[in-house]
Amino acid sequence: MEAGGGLSDLLNSIVTKYIIFHLESPPFNQILDRVEDVSLSPCDDTVRIVEKIPKLSSEVVAVDGSSRSFVLSQGLISVSSVSAISSSKGIKGMFPSFEPSMSLDLQEPFIALATPFTGPERIEDFLLHPAVSRVQMEGNPFQQDLTRLETELRFSLETSSLEKVKDSPLVLVDGPLLPKFMYLNRKVAQRLIQRRKEVLQKNFVGVVKRVNHSTVLIESLKDGKVRERMIMKYRVNPSSFSNDEAFLVHLVKRNFKPPFRPLVVGPLEGKQEEMEIFSNYLVIPFHPFLERFSILRVESLTDSIAPETILSTHISSDGIPLPLAFADKVAKEVSNAVFNMLLQQLSRGGMQSSFYSRLEGLGA
Repeated sequence: MEAGGGLSDLLNSIVTKYIIFHLESPPFNQILDRVEDVSLSPCDDTVRIVEKIPKLSSEVVAVDGSSRSFVLSQGLISVSSVSAISSSKGIKGMFPSFEPSMSLDLQEPFIALATPFTGPERIEDFLLHPAVSRVQMEGNPFQQDLTRLETELRFSLETSSLEKVKDSPLVLVDGPLLPKFMYLNRKVAQRLIQRRKEVLQKNFVGVVKRVNHSTVLIESLKDGKVRERMIMKYRVNPSSFSNDEAFLVHLVKRNFKPPFRPLVVGPLEGKQEEMEIFSNYLVIPFHPFLERFSILRVESLTDSIAPETILSTHISSDGIPLPLAFADKVAKEVSNAVFNMLLQQLSRGGMQSSFYSRLEGLGA
């Protein structure tokens, strides 16, 4: 299909007339049972504006990890790192570290190796360096699966680093406090979760950055009077959306005008792995007069921590608490440095990259 004005005009027409319309105009699902004279009192209101951001005088520590993997013709290698960043002291520690004084000194492997050999374990496996792992937590050799390899390695490092900083007044965790490992072996997932449960404390706050696949909020609003009051007051039906992020963006655009202020939606209370989890959603405007928002889910083991507390640490240009942004940056730089050094040594040793990795190197 071509337009008289060329591809540029065609794309402009498609964006303005079709794509934006369908993205911005959810269907309206009418409620059959309406409740008259509905008013949400402050204590019952699911949505509230953050009038004042709390000021924290105590230290906030953020923990985040990073992973890099490379596919070799002879197997798969993955490298992970983790960093802990203090709001008052900067880098609290990292692992692995090029500077011993800045190391978190974890007793965990940070390199995982998946070999192509399908036979039984060899006696040489017992001679592996402590920094290298070839087997999953339940004892079976790693399979050549990038996602599983990286997830287990990185999550183990993050959990061990949380143990090191648990005495800090407030600890920010990247992601949910108890993730759902859908792609991991069930026994491995259970062991990872059990280790995390043993470390978690009430001063830990999970910050979930990607909620475009989350349905925690819209599922909680499917039935009952809360949903009816939500539609009556905010004219947005949660059932019209497939994920929490889309629902919240439409809710804000339909009901609030500039200057935008942060919003809290929640709290939601539920049980996961026999632990009580309190969740709130934070809608943070990137600018008071622009319709661009960062949507975060904030989790904790207690309802005594106000979700807007994390706003006191300032928000990065990516829309996340600054200590968490720094932790992410440091962890990525460390894993990238270790990864590149490792690849140089492997190349000198005669290891060959697979076609998959050669394509990645070309940016394909």
